[in-house]
Amino acid sequence: MKYPLVCLERGTSLQNAIQQIGRSPFDRAFVLDGDGAFAGCVAISDLRRLLVSGARSDDAVDSYPMRHDYRLTDDSLDNPRLVRDLVADMELKGVRFLPVVDAAGKVTEVFALEDLAGRFGITGIGDASGGGSAPVRRVLVVGGAGFLGSILTRKLLKRGFAVRVLDSFIYGRRSLDGLAGERNLEVVEGDLRNIHTCVTALGDVDAVVLLAAVVGDPASKVRPTQTIETNVLAALALAKASKLQHIPRFIYASTCSVYGVGADVLDEESPLNPVSLYARTKIESEKIILGMGDGYFCPTILRMGTLYGFSPRMRFDLVVNTMSMKAQVGGGIQVFGGNQWRPLLGVEDAAEVYVRCLEAPLEKVGNQVFNVGSDRQNYQIDDVARIISEALGGVPVMRDDSNLDARDYRVSFAKLADVLGYEPRQAIDRSAREIVENLASGAIKDPAHRIYYNHYFDSAEE
Repeated sequence: MKYPLVCLERGTSLQNAIQQIGRSPFDRAFVLDGDGAFAGCVAISDLRRLLVSGARSDDAVDSYPMRHDYRLTDDSLDNPRLVRDLVADMELKGVRFLPVVDAAGKVTEVFALEDLAGRFGITGIGDASGGGSAPVRRVLVVGGAGFLGSILTRKLLKRGFAVRVLDSFIYGRRSLDGLAGERNLEVVEGDLRNIHTCVTALGDVDAVVLLAAVVGDPASKVRPTQTIETNVLAALALAKASKLQHIPRFIYASTCSVYGVGADVLDEESPLNPVSLYARTKIESEKIILGMGDGYFCPTILRMGTLYGFSPRMRFDLVVNTMSMKAQVGGGIQVFGGNQWRPLLGVEDAAEVYVRCLEAPLEKVGNQVFNVGSDRQNYQIDDVARIISEALGGVPVMRDDSNLDARDYRVSFAKLADVLGYEPRQAIDRSAREIVENLASGAIKDPAHRIYYNHYFDSAEE
């Protein structure tokens, strides 16, 4: 069938039904009676609301009213007037799919609303975006206006997802400029630490991406109490609320900084050696969120390399971005130390990995940890400076042997490549030139402004 919706037997438990629908490309399922005949349709959002409202998880799915029992037969497909009336009623009640049944009531085909409208020349039928192709229909992106979030939000919309952004907007709203007309975008202003705000934002979502945090070693050192509140306590409250609302996909933004210092190339099973409060809070949240995982709540932990590149919410407190900006504004690049290793990751590449995790079958990415980056972008800081200098016409590089940053590690990204088949595409040299072009054009007028640096603010969205 063109739309292979899940078919549930009568008596399937609510929890089992949610799991089966959540692992399918659709937000609803057909219920069949004991003879395999169509009995009705249930939506995952309705089933979740039943459980949150106090229904037992082992209650049968057919013990509660179903969303609808609309159906067509082969004969009725020859009756244009009947189909037109049915399509009008379907659109009014938000019904997306309709089964065609044979004489025994068994499903032989499935039509989407748009298919029927096109077949019978019915105009004025809106497109229910994402109905058949996207594994996840509505995604909550917490921190969706941030450095990574503003790019991820755009990618999700282009791929047919509906997106709800929850952000505190401490850097303003300019990062979402140009998206005002997107009907699949909903924007909620609020703080991750507000429990009511977060629980409300979870309504009718199929997946959660948690990017919001006090990000980076300098910011966490300046605000240790808030770092613990945001990076640990609020993150765990959101994960727990997601599990209670039976949202199976939960993607948590972690960092390769959890490895701290290591002489070997480190993979997801390597010992963790944090050298900052920021890394310690990420490890604590990783551990507890993964511990919540089971067959129904399946979190994914993404340990990202050090991000770089141009973004609608620009940052100049990241090594590649800092060096590029200094080369343009100050005429040179300052390097402290230089021998320390860092895994680097373009922000566009990072966003693509999040989208692919949302599109992948849950059994491939759920209850898993992935390092996110590229083996060929493990760089020593001296090499980063050299690449940027050459890309920008040979700007001078000044070196200082002192190094206040204790991090020094290389990371393996083989698991990411094996499971998702993705190899990052951004490059330091091209990103450096793009940043300089935006500075030279005046698109970024004052790179010294505090809005471009996370550690100046009371909280941060990655």
